[in-house]
Amino acid sequence: MKIFNKISPLLLFAVIVLIGCAPGRKNPVSKTFHNTTAHYNAYFIANENVKAIEASLTSSYQWNYNKVLPIYIKFDTTDTKAFEDQLKEIIEKASIAIQRHPGSAWEDDAYILVGKARFYGYEFQDAVETFKYVNTHSKNDNARHEALIELMHTFIKNNEINNAIAVSDFLKREDLNKKNLKNLYLNRAYLYESREDLDKMVNNLVKAEQYIKNNKLRARINFIIGQIYQELGFDAEAYHNYKKVLRSNPSYELSFYTKLNMAQVSELANTSDSKKIRKYFKKLLSDAKNEEYKDKIYYEIGNFELKQGNLTEAIDAYKSSAKTSVSNNRQKGYSYWQLGKIYYDSLKNYELAKNYYDSTISVLPKDEEAYEEIAARQSILEEFVKQINIIENNDSLLALAAMDTASLNTFLDEYIAQKNEEEAKRKEEQKKADRRNALAALNDNSGDFVPIGTEEEGTTWYFYNTSAVSKGTNDFKRVWGDRILEDNWRRRNKQATTVGLPTANNQTNSEEDQNTKTSKNNNKETDKNESSLSRESLIATIPYDSGTQANLLLEVDNAHYELGKIYHFQLDEDLNAINTFDTLLVRFPGTEHKPEVLYLLYLLSKEYDTIKQEDYKNRLLQEFSNTIYAKLIANPNYREESQAIKSKLEKLYKEAYEHYLSKNFKPAMTIVNQALKEHPNNDFSDNLALLKVLIIGKTENIYKYQFELNSFVKQYEESELVPYAEKLITASEQHQINLINSSKAKFKTNLDKKHLMVIAYENKENAATQVSQYVDAEMQLIDEAKDLRLGNLILSDRYAVILINDFPDKTNAMDFLSIYNNKSQLENQFKNLKFVKFVITNDNFNILYQTKELDSYEKFFERNYKQNQ
Repeated sequence: MKIFNKISPLLLFAVIVLIGCAPGRKNPVSKTFHNTTAHYNAYFIANENVKAIEASLTSSYQWNYNKVLPIYIKFDTTDTKAFEDQLKEIIEKASIAIQRHPGSAWEDDAYILVGKARFYGYEFQDAVETFKYVNTHSKNDNARHEALIELMHTFIKNNEINNAIAVSDFLKREDLNKKNLKNLYLNRAYLYESREDLDKMVNNLVKAEQYIKNNKLRARINFIIGQIYQELGFDAEAYHNYKKVLRSNPSYELSFYTKLNMAQVSELANTSDSKKIRKYFKKLLSDAKNEEYKDKIYYEIGNFELKQGNLTEAIDAYKSSAKTSVSNNRQKGYSYWQLGKIYYDSLKNYELAKNYYDSTISVLPKDEEAYEEIAARQSILEEFVKQINIIENNDSLLALAAMDTASLNTFLDEYIAQKNEEEAKRKEEQKKADRRNALAALNDNSGDFVPIGTEEEGTTWYFYNTSAVSKGTNDFKRVWGDRILEDNWRRRNKQATTVGLPTANNQTNSEEDQNTKTSKNNNKETDKNESSLSRESLIATIPYDSGTQANLLLEVDNAHYELGKIYHFQLDEDLNAINTFDTLLVRFPGTEHKPEVLYLLYLLSKEYDTIKQEDYKNRLLQEFSNTIYAKLIANPNYREESQAIKSKLEKLYKEAYEHYLSKNFKPAMTIVNQALKEHPNNDFSDNLALLKVLIIGKTENIYKYQFELNSFVKQYEESELVPYAEKLITASEQHQINLINSSKAKFKTNLDKKHLMVIAYENKENAATQVSQYVDAEMQLIDEAKDLRLGNLILSDRYAVILINDFPDKTNAMDFLSIYNNKSQLENQFKNLKFVKFVITNDNFNILYQTKELDSYEKFFERNYKQNQ
């Protein structure tokens, strides 16, 4: 009994504590227990996992210091796969903190961690719903604000920019703590980063920087601020922020790039300042710690020299950068790109520019933002050099075919001797290069990298272009076989007497066998031709038959035409365009391109030679009077008259389209038919023709509609509307296939629930911000709306919606809708937009959001709300 008496108070106390700590209890003991347990057990583990994921993304991210660094680490679904187990554990642990410790101080934080896990798992819709839940149910303003900021971040990541703006605008009216202010400004900067608005991006980063306590983050943000100021041309501000980076004890890598950028924005008052910068670069190159950064140092030297106007020094530096770029293909690509731009923009050496652009494309990663721009210019240059090579190679072949035998043999012997000498020299240089490479690093990129076809390649004479010779030899053998050089070599039956040296094999190979040999020996063919040249093998590539020569001349004709257009339309080299077109007309007076070329010459000569311009005009009017080009010259007002007709047709189109929208199809068709009868060939006629098809689609059967669509595509094959017409064809065909299986949204008729009021509107011309601000202003003037909250959401490609909540039931919602309709001037303010206003239950709004069937809900609203009033 004594022992029992001693133990029972302890047991009693334990029981009291356990009972007091049961879920749902709100006494001090219970609160302390649940707060402590939720924080230091489940929440702590989940939060550590989130930190680990963010740290892993940061450490594995490939920083590109040639571009403005991203505010937040970029990641995709490939990255998230590596974190599947951690994301699952975050959700599990956070759920424990929520379910076992309801009402604890860490419940909201646990929900936010769930939202982050969904975010990093690329489950953006689930993340959105989680953050919205915290905002709706939390009683803690700081937690609500944090959730809204994470919601904004998710919208930006998922490219829902209008929704992100709506959240940002809402937070303007809230009182945020310092941590949330920092994250809000960072996310606003992130928003403007996604829109490439550097001014607003840097303004928000500057505001965020004052609240950042973490040195590593502060250093990176200051570096980004410096980069943006440098990009915008504010060198002094950039320099100031780069100095702030160095004061934050950054990593060696960030410190290195900060110092490089500081050299670029340093104010140069005189020559001695330039010398100091060059001396600084030289010091960086000699520092052993910078061995892996040499490519970047040389690249910045090139940028510095280019800025000073020293093209030769800049070219040398960029070449050194490419040569020393061991494992950084992105940096190597930048160096080649800069070289390509110099030869393209400054030196106008398009062949060399093309070679460097080829090299850029060959090494630059395809995720580079400017990759498509670079590829487009490379494509222009590729086409340019292609036309140049056609002209030079074909003219060389034709010149060789015109030589007499003695002259040709003399030329070929000299050529072969020269090539053999060059081959011997090349082999010796190759041996030296091999020895150098053997002493260099084992990495393939550590040797002297020769970019694709730079100064080492290129010639104007056919036989000096080894690749052209090789191609010609292979083409000849593919068609004629491995024949010996002799008279009448093209004839099947010929005299036995032959002239010249026999080939190694007198027997003709079949085309199939020859193609097989060519495929197997493709990599060896060039070396074989260079090292075993003979007079007969070269002669075999010369075109002697009239048919082949005619084809070569036609290629030269077309190449001059294409080259002239490239000079004028893509390279802005009008004088070269004039010379090229003149050459075309002199060499090929009967060219099929003559009308267009005369017209282009007429336009181009206006600034250079008015006498020649008059000559081009007269030739065009006399020889090609019925062409569009002659009409443009004969009638100076042709374009204006055509434009006037177009304006008239646009008005008629608008009138007909309004009838079409109002389902007045007969007057719409009358207007369209009359307009097409009077002006069938105007630039705008295709719009009317397609509208006619749409009217047919509403008034005739589907087969007639599809027939007219296909007729439109054939008749207006050059029209910009063809892709749209083709989509209509596909849609109508799919409609027939799925007609039986098609279904409409089924809205729930149980309306005895909470309601929202919704204003749906056409989201064109970025109307979301203006409309939401106007509605917000109207609500502030309506007494009954004081306790209501507004939200903005994108419903579909066509519509956005404003949500006004909450109403306890259908009656209250309809009453407020009536009040708003009586007081609102929304339609008058935005006359060009269509608005639909209604009330809806939360369940039905979820259905509407998923199906996007606004028309269906309008009918449901009419039946179940308006008719019951």
